[in-house]
Amino acid sequence: MSGTPEDEREQTSANPSHATQSLGPDASSPPNEPSMTRIEALELCWKILQRAPPKEKPKIDSDPEPPLQSGRIDNPPVLDIQDSGYLCKICRHTDFSYLIKSPLQQVMKEIPLASLEWILTSKNCAFCCLVSPIIQSALEKYHPAPLVNVASVTCTLETVPMDTDWFGARELVVYLSENIVDFQDTRFYHFTPAPDGGVTHGRRAIKLQSIDHQLARSWYMNCLEGKCGSKRIPARTGSLPNGFRVIDVQRSCIVEAEPTCHYVALSYVWGGAEGLENSQQNRISLEKEGVLQEKAHEIPNTIKDTIELTASMGLRYLWVDRLCIVQDDRNDTACQIAAMDQIYSLASLTIAAVSGDCANSGLSGSTTRPRLYIQPIAQVQGMDLAHRPRAFEGAVNQSVWNSRAWTFQERVMSYRTLFIAEQRCFYACQCRSDVFVEGLDVIENGSGRKLDGRVELDGPMGNLMPTSKSINILTYGRLVRAYTSRRLSYPTDILNAFKGIEALLRPLFRSDFLYGLPRSEIDTQLLWQPECSLTRRRDLVSGLPIFPSWSWAGWVGQVECNRFETVSRIEWVEASGEHFTAQQFCYPVTATTDIEKRLNFRLEWRSGLDKESGLPYYFEKQNPDDWFLHPTAAEEVRNTGPNVEDKTDHIVFEAETTGNFNIHLVHYMPMYRRASRRCTEESHELCPLGVLTPEGHLAGYLQIPGEIFNRFRNDLENETWPSDTYDFILISRGKLSVQEDRGEVNAESMIDAEAITMEKAYFADRPQDSGLQGLGFDQQRYDAEKPWCIYNIMLVEIKDGIAYRLGVGKIHIDAWARRKTRHKTKKQPDDQNLADRQGGEHNGEKGGDGGPPDHHMGGQDEGPPELTEKKR
Repeated sequence: MSGTPEDEREQTSANPSHATQSLGPDASSPPNEPSMTRIEALELCWKILQRAPPKEKPKIDSDPEPPLQSGRIDNPPVLDIQDSGYLCKICRHTDFSYLIKSPLQQVMKEIPLASLEWILTSKNCAFCCLVSPIIQSALEKYHPAPLVNVASVTCTLETVPMDTDWFGARELVVYLSENIVDFQDTRFYHFTPAPDGGVTHGRRAIKLQSIDHQLARSWYMNCLEGKCGSKRIPARTGSLPNGFRVIDVQRSCIVEAEPTCHYVALSYVWGGAEGLENSQQNRISLEKEGVLQEKAHEIPNTIKDTIELTASMGLRYLWVDRLCIVQDDRNDTACQIAAMDQIYSLASLTIAAVSGDCANSGLSGSTTRPRLYIQPIAQVQGMDLAHRPRAFEGAVNQSVWNSRAWTFQERVMSYRTLFIAEQRCFYACQCRSDVFVEGLDVIENGSGRKLDGRVELDGPMGNLMPTSKSINILTYGRLVRAYTSRRLSYPTDILNAFKGIEALLRPLFRSDFLYGLPRSEIDTQLLWQPECSLTRRRDLVSGLPIFPSWSWAGWVGQVECNRFETVSRIEWVEASGEHFTAQQFCYPVTATTDIEKRLNFRLEWRSGLDKESGLPYYFEKQNPDDWFLHPTAAEEVRNTGPNVEDKTDHIVFEAETTGNFNIHLVHYMPMYRRASRRCTEESHELCPLGVLTPEGHLAGYLQIPGEIFNRFRNDLENETWPSDTYDFILISRGKLSVQEDRGEVNAESMIDAEAITMEKAYFADRPQDSGLQGLGFDQQRYDAEKPWCIYNIMLVEIKDGIAYRLGVGKIHIDAWARRKTRHKTKKQPDDQNLADRQGGEHNGEKGGDGGPPDHHMGGQDEGPPELTEKKR
């Protein structure tokens, strides 16, 4: 062998005192271990996808020893250093063939490699040379080179299932101890070229400069012909909106679509790109044949490339919002936005431009934007190992496109989607749970893959919008949680970009939506909670709040909707002065006052209990797959409510209120790990705070945004805590999440007075609720074993007679009953419209001027809540 630096390292670093450990007579072959069940395998795969960076830095050894665990070769052959398959002293002891074909039990087991410096400077090892440029490129992407000490970083190797074939081949992931690069960039797999792929063995690179139009067409046609999977995409239902236009890519102009038109829809990020768009001034000229070719230089690159892609796939019509909606025509825009669910669900195919951050970015792999990525491949131990370009999770789910609010509904509503990512494209449809991937590998591109009936995954979109057998509020909650994590360029678009989702959800609730909340379940969904730091949504020009504080649409940040069973304790007040419960709004009109008809209506429904969530649900005998939280009559036969107050945007309800609790500014420990783990002394994001009785006992807790907490703390420090400013509102009754037994056959028939204990008690054998497993109240003073022992409450701020939501929480029913409470009528107006009418006045929930008289329970209120920082 010639004396290269690598040879010198191997010769000088050899230490005969380090004995090797045998793994058995056949360490290179899979051990005879019991096979995992499918559920165990999927749980393990989920843990892999959620893998956290290593907690402890592995020990660095300037002269690393070979791995001493499963997948090891004790006495490997040493190839000539000039051989293309030559491996260094570390890599040659790793049995790559075993790892690629290993059982699931091998998954997540770390195999130490060497320091990052070793790998980056190894010039002849086939595997190190395969890994080195990928890591170097990732380092340049995430960190300036001078800031990374490569000698202090250790690399390890793990096997994980491939997302395209979870029960088949594995892929190898190189992890860095400092977590300085995304592991999505450092994955490698056994490359299996198609027979006619024209790829030979040996060290080389593959460059896919352009989108494979024929492969994309084959995916689409196979799905269209029913050859894609075991499921079939349902036949088209619904109708396109009036004035629906498409681009005729053959005639190069805008045309009005036929009702049965088969078209492609484009989903992309607008960004701040300038360029041609449809307007009242040019709408007629855009209908002239050939006009789009004449104005090609004015068309944003992403749209121009999509027109070319549509034509090359043999498809004729394309819908692009920028050119097919008259942008300055309010009526046309409103009509098309309201029909987004139909536009994307009726599209034969959606093309998602996920690699760009604006309309001028272009499609990666197209004429305006050729791909720069080159896929390296090396021969290791007789097989081809290749760098795996970013998989679906990294390429699509972590893209700018996937972070935008408008693209959320476009993705959810599309039945077939061709995702154009930076390095390659992906195809997904609702016929099957996996994705097809562009490339020469037969496993990834789908040419050699069969649909495995054992794989029952959530699919590329996740199980956000199941078609049946999902309780309506759980489906709604998943969608809202995902949607509110996304960004908008214009705050006022928060509801417009959700209208398509509302249209999809409407049959599940049999009602429309009030500021994003389902009208038929508004009592339960007023209890949404923040998942992170929230700030009020404000107009970009005036800076005033827009949309009501009681809706998640009035805030910026991710929220979690209420997913627990509750029994409403508020009454809605209509313009006529009539009071209605939420239950009465769900009955047919004829059953609201007629007990016999009400019983007959309930007899049409059956009930069940969802095993996963513990929620009860109801379904009609003729529709067993449509699950409702409460029996709900069709919209046309019942009173639709609650309704906004005439000539205002108020929703009005009567509720029990009190101010006789104090707010504890020390974070409530049982919720601390989940809700406020990012809080510091200087910065607060989401704060769970204890609700204390005047005697200092913990009665419940609240969750409030960090900006509200900072205001509370400043008021306390500056002694500016205002009087008569805050109130607690009783919304509903519920049970502890640990109480699986519902206790009552019909929870709505419960009478609170029968459950309340007014006499003070002391349970010395129970915890005080100071530990991390607390229930939300002092268990020595309030009975935690009492069924349905929780009230759901809302904290509001009263300002100029108007109340704003600040947060929601829970309180023990006995603690609430022992305080002096009152009934008040609450009016909750819309911020934006009232500000427009009153010259920018703030608004939220308004006191009941002119409403029914207060109904007192236990005497007059003794004052507003106070702040305390008393240590408990």
